[in-house]
Amino acid sequence: MKRHKQVGTIFLILFLIIISIFIIFNYFSSKVDSSTSSSLIGVKVSPSVYFQLKTLSMQGYNITNTTLLKAVYPTYYTLSLDYQGKPVVIFVGAEWCPFCGAEMWALLIALDRFGNISGLEYMLSSSTDVYPNTPTFTLVNVTYESKYISLLAYEYQNRNHQTLQALPQNVYQLWQEYGHGSIPFIYVAGLYYQVGSTVSPSILSGKNWTYAFSQLNNLSSPFAQQVYSTANILTAEFCIADNNQPYNVCGLHEIQILEHELISKISRNSSLVPQVYASHD
Repeated sequence: MKRHKQVGTIFLILFLIIISIFIIFNYFSSKVDSSTSSSLIGVKVSPSVYFQLKTLSMQGYNITNTTLLKAVYPTYYTLSLDYQGKPVVIFVGAEWCPFCGAEMWALLIALDRFGNISGLEYMLSSSTDVYPNTPTFTLVNVTYESKYISLLAYEYQNRNHQTLQALPQNVYQLWQEYGHGSIPFIYVAGLYYQVGSTVSPSILSGKNWTYAFSQLNNLSSPFAQQVYSTANILTAEFCIADNNQPYNVCGLHEIQILEHELISKISRNSSLVPQVYASHD
């Protein structure tokens, strides 16, 4: 009987030790997570993390919200604007901007469908602005390789609102003419442009990149619905600009439908107005 009591006591002590270790581990894990987020700012994304982004770009084509098409405006140019002999996508944003940070996830997914991104770095939006510490990426040191489209990306201010990248005069004029100094500003090959974000940073504010990836892998989550709806519209714009290449992307039924909507929306009136989020210069 005494032996059974000793065994029971030992098991109880071991159980308490395990519980204590679990509590301590969770406590320090939360501390590490919060410190790791800020310590990753400006750190280059690893190949394994980029592979996750690349994988995300291969899904979500069936998610559409045509209301968001109202956030895209035609320039009414008849010829595509090229850079390096390919239709050019121009992005103007800032590292402090939470709206740019939220939209970045959709832009990267769309770009990854047409080429490969290198030099991507972790970034958090400003800790003192609205939707503080939105986990995202910066394009400040990015190189984009694609057979179909080219990219000109400018983060004009850093996380502390200090000048980071100067805009060439022609890009600055486009930004002021169409975007009126608001960010994010996305200009697709002289054909379409968008001012503001159709992805809400409120979903990500205060979270980390792991959380963002998990939400994108859950296609029914609000974040995935917004990101993929926007990414698919951008994809359709790129397809229009580059004469529907590559076919495995541009030939998809869902993208073809969005292309038709983008082309026909020029002469169509609609009362549907999407919610667009923007920061101002």
